[in-house]
Amino acid sequence: MKPVHALLLILSLVIWGCVVKNDKNYDSKIYYDKATYYYSLEKLDSAFLMFTLYVGNAGDSLKKGTAYRCMGDMLWEVGDLHAAEENATATIRALDPLNTAHHAELSYAYNLLGNVHVDMQQYDEAITMFKKAREFTDDSGFLADLVNGEAVALQKKGKYKAAVALYDSMLLRKPADQSLFARMIDNRAKTKWLQDHRYPALPEFWQALKIRTDSQYNRGLNASYAHLADYYTGPNRDSALWYAKKMFQQAQLIQSPDDRLEAIDKLIRLDNSSSLQYWYTEFKQLSDSTRLSRDTTRNRYALIRYDSQKSKADNLELKGHVTRQRFWIIGLIAVAMLVITGLSLWYNKRRKRIKQESENAIRNAQLKTSQKVHDVVAAGLYNIMNELEHGDAVAKEPLLDKIEGLYEKSRNISYEEVLVADTGDYDKALFRLLKSFANDQTKVFLVGGHSFLNDLSLHQKQEIRLILNEIMINMKKHSHAKNVVIQFRQEDGNGLINYKDDGLGFSDDHTHGNGLKNTVSRIKSLKGDIIFGKTDRGGVTISISFPLSPTNK
Repeated sequence: MKPVHALLLILSLVIWGCVVKNDKNYDSKIYYDKATYYYSLEKLDSAFLMFTLYVGNAGDSLKKGTAYRCMGDMLWEVGDLHAAEENATATIRALDPLNTAHHAELSYAYNLLGNVHVDMQQYDEAITMFKKAREFTDDSGFLADLVNGEAVALQKKGKYKAAVALYDSMLLRKPADQSLFARMIDNRAKTKWLQDHRYPALPEFWQALKIRTDSQYNRGLNASYAHLADYYTGPNRDSALWYAKKMFQQAQLIQSPDDRLEAIDKLIRLDNSSSLQYWYTEFKQLSDSTRLSRDTTRNRYALIRYDSQKSKADNLELKGHVTRQRFWIIGLIAVAMLVITGLSLWYNKRRKRIKQESENAIRNAQLKTSQKVHDVVAAGLYNIMNELEHGDAVAKEPLLDKIEGLYEKSRNISYEEVLVADTGDYDKALFRLLKSFANDQTKVFLVGGHSFLNDLSLHQKQEIRLILNEIMINMKKHSHAKNVVIQFRQEDGNGLINYKDDGLGFSDDHTHGNGLKNTVSRIKSLKGDIIFGKTDRGGVTISISFPLSPTNK
């Protein structure tokens, strides 16, 4: 986005936001704070009301997602599964999966959906939700809860082997939380026993019971008593009855109506004494009471949602009235937009002028370079030709010195600006250049795959050509090599060029001249590396590596 356009947008938002934003954000923050306070005190009706008011005015997407998820948890607890699913889905819509700050809440939401689908007996959907939840958490304790939920869904679907594999994967991690460790052991043993009633699950059931007793994890004791009652139902009904009564007593202690109903159901099936009628009556009364309580709570939640929606409709009507009083602000924004549009036109015109000046400067620099080539190279060649044509005797060494000086000057000009035509056959052109250094005294061998050379950026092609040209010139001038080998290959996203000759090599006190120094700087401009070395026989080795992705355009 252009700076002027961004300024325009910001100005519009600021002017409008200053009018309509403050009271809304203030009210929504109060709703959220009250909701979390009531939720922590388990005053769920009040918490549900405040969360409902908050999501209708929420500005913070993370808090909005949390509010929907908490309402979903409350609805799930009272058995309103479809409403719980709706709120969990709203949580996911409110959050951003690319924002790591939202990941924990996303994991909770998918876990809630998994539990809802288990209760709906939609086990495939539940397994998908638990797996999705695992993608968004790095909490080892919560991860174990998710694995347990997925394993329970697999168990209920009859996929015992897959469920046991999940439990084994978590038990290998040896969780430090003893209640979690006991639950894994207990559920794994129950799954193995369901898979094969001959499986000796009793030692694992007792181990889990002992851990829960020692750690005073009272809620988990009910699961142990339930599993032991089921295990003993066939071989020893007296023991099964004893554990069913223990479960009932524990359920009364922790005031869990669901556990009490499950325990009474087991007692009805196991107790053949005169207490049977008592258990029937107890089950009927508790079942009716629990259902009535949950129906009442569901109705209250539904009424809260209805009142909130009605209130939202009333607020919309009120806001319509307020909006009509604020139309003058739109006029102010329109004036501001006209002013900023004018500034934008001026800015664009100025930018074009600066761009034109830059292009003129580049054109002038190119003209100066052409003039240097004419003045230095052409004039120098003319003087040498004139001396050869008209001189009576030409000394060889002074003439070579003049030619060498002219060569150095031409190289300095070429280093200032080199243009390489991108014909698509860059590798062939480069190989012709390298082969041109071969003669009767020196052989040049080019090996390896080189197709990647054509995919380089124009800047990379220019630099690689100059680097290899400088290396070959140094070989010709100083090395007196008989054999030169240059290998090209591509590896792990890098281009690799290895040079080796059998010449004189570098002396111990050798220092790089301008040519090799320029070579090093060119490699650095490609974000690459160059290493100079010696062969076993004293020749030169040069290793060049650079990333293939274009670094400069």
